Amino acid sequence: MRSSGGGGSRAGSAGSKLIDMNSNTSLLPSPVSAAGSLVPEALDQHNMLKNEVERRDILPAERNQEITETQKGAYNYFILDIPVTREQLFHYRNAAETARSELAALLVKYECAQAELLDLKSKIASKEVSIQELKAEIESYKENDARQSSLLFFIQSRVQEIEKESGIISVSKKQADLKAETLFHENVELKKTIHEQEGQIRQYLKESEENKIQASKARSEHDAFIVYLCHFFDIRGKEELQELLLSKISGIQKENAVLKGQIATLEEAINVHEMESKASRETIMRLVSELNQEQKNSATCSEDMEKLSHDLNSTSTAKQSLEKEVRSLQERLAACQRAWEVSQEELSYVKRCSNKKEESLKSCIEEARAGKNLHNAFKEKIITLLQSKCNTVSPSEEFIVETIREMCHAEESKKTMVCQLEAQTANLTEALRTQNALQEDFLQRAKKAENKSEALNNQLLHLEGELVSEGVTCDALKLEKQKYLKFLDQLSGKMNLDSMAADIGFDMRMDAVLARTEQLIKLEGDTLTENKIIARSLQRKLKTQKEQLDSKDLHMKLLHQKIIQLEEEKQVRTALAVERDEANLTVRKLQKKLERLQKELSLARETNTELKTKLADTNELKIRTLEQDRTIEDLSKSQEKMEKIKAKTEKQLTAVKSELHIAEREAKEDKERAKNILESVTNELKTLKTTLDEVMKRERQLADFRDVVSQMLGLNIATMALPDYEIITRLERLICSHQHHFVPCVCFKDMAIRHDGSLQLPH
Repeated sequence: MRSSGGGGSRAGSAGSKLIDMNSNTSLLPSPVSAAGSLVPEALDQHNMLKNEVERRDILPAERNQEITETQKGAYNYFILDIPVTREQLFHYRNAAETARSELAALLVKYECAQAELLDLKSKIASKEVSIQELKAEIESYKENDARQSSLLFFIQSRVQEIEKESGIISVSKKQADLKAETLFHENVELKKTIHEQEGQIRQYLKESEENKIQASKARSEHDAFIVYLCHFFDIRGKEELQELLLSKISGIQKENAVLKGQIATLEEAINVHEMESKASRETIMRLVSELNQEQKNSATCSEDMEKLSHDLNSTSTAKQSLEKEVRSLQERLAACQRAWEVSQEELSYVKRCSNKKEESLKSCIEEARAGKNLHNAFKEKIITLLQSKCNTVSPSEEFIVETIREMCHAEESKKTMVCQLEAQTANLTEALRTQNALQEDFLQRAKKAENKSEALNNQLLHLEGELVSEGVTCDALKLEKQKYLKFLDQLSGKMNLDSMAADIGFDMRMDAVLARTEQLIKLEGDTLTENKIIARSLQRKLKTQKEQLDSKDLHMKLLHQKIIQLEEEKQVRTALAVERDEANLTVRKLQKKLERLQKELSLARETNTELKTKLADTNELKIRTLEQDRTIEDLSKSQEKMEKIKAKTEKQLTAVKSELHIAEREAKEDKERAKNILESVTNELKTLKTTLDEVMKRERQLADFRDVVSQMLGLNIATMALPDYEIITRLERLICSHQHHFVPCVCFKDMAIRHDGSLQLPH
């Protein structure tokens, strides 16, 4: 009777334990669970296994208590209804012996079950160690994935910068082509203007030489006329006048030596002098006859001499103006040479820019190669991860995708196996609980049988008193049963099972309560998983927003750099425009000066015609041929000097022409070099575009490969922005689970078969 009361109290304690385990207070989200929402799924599985082991330890005791209560009730009912005899005592003894034998067998089975439990605990400990190792590996893989994602983002930004730089380079290339074409046209125009100016200079030199020859003729005739007048009027200082005249002629010759291209005109002048000498000889005879007339006209001649002196002064001023024009033309030549040097400097600047662009192209090509290497490294990592499963792995992406699909299918099969194993473990735990309950029942029965056998041997006469006491205990049991039913009613009321209790009945009410508690546990587990998913999604959003902020900062920096570059280019363009405007102004000034020179030449020609008319008048005044012979000898000497000057000028002209040819060759070579550089730049740009296209193709292939892998792993990229490290962690989990869970699955299958064979016990 005491044992039955103890059994009732134990049942109550077991019920209280079930209530404490399945109450809402125990399943509320603790701060530890909220903080551990970021822990991987392996920890959740570990906690589930621990909870199952604890339930295995609790449920056998409860079921043993229920079985003992039912057996005690049956035994008490048997004692109350049937009178005790010796045959019944022998029957009880035999039952006790059979119970002892069954107890021994059950003890052996219990020891086997305890050994299996110890094995399971050791396996759980090994799994905990492996989980910790996996955590460390997951953290390392996360770091590597973060690095790779940052590298990929940097490569994408760098590729965008390269595309922008290639566009800028193409624009600058077009601008350089336009500049080169404009410079080429300008050089051609400058060459044409130089040739035109050289022709004009030659014409000016010829005209100036003709003017100087005419002036020398006028002076010689004037000297002859002066000598004739001095001889006629008996003027002293004749030799001094000749020295003065010779000094003037030598000064004129020195001035003529500065000018270029006088050789042809001097030859013509010699012929003219010969003709004039002949004409002068003929005129001498005329002059001899006309001496008397000239004496009369001496007064008029003196006036004409004064006019001629004024004309000589005007010719000297014209000569000075011509010299100034020649100097201005030389300055123009120097300005043209300076412009040529400026164009050469611009070509050198273009070369430098092209060299810088080549360096930038090389750096872009190196970065593209680095991107390819990163892609290959990512691919090799995946291959190494897959080689842990398979010994031979081809580097093709199709094979990798197929292997990942196989691994996903294997993981699904493993999940099904895990579910089966969990069901088997649940069955095993239930079997262990039943075995423990049976063991406790048999032990209690043996003890009770021994006590009762002693009590029956000693107190056969006092059965009536015991029957009375048993009636009292039956009343107590009924009261406890009523309390238990009230407790079940309260439990079902709190769990909203009032409507179900009337339909189910008393036997299935405990199962309904357990099912309700399991539903509550599952609901709370679902809420926890949803909270974890929400927290992870929020963390991912924070990461994406941080990455977007970083990318925006980089974009702002790049925009600042581009603005600075554009400002520098604008400054360079403004400087070039200013230089072009200055060159245009200089060209306009030169054109105006040329127009002025042409006007002055027309005026000089008019003065020359006037002088020619005056010289024609003075030719009639030539008297003597001796003085003309002397002047001819002087002119021959001057001719020799002029020939020497001509040779010097020819040498100078040849040197200038050779320098011009060398400059033209250098300009042509520079242009050819610039063209070659531009062609090389275009070829390198084409190669860079091809490499960029290849990189974009590889990136698209990587994105497609990533989409396929994520879809095979059951991840929705369209709804969630998944980083690469999560995909890699899922792959690593898949591979590790495929490697680690194969042997335990076989062990659990064997254990399930053994327990199914051993659980077929007689009731």
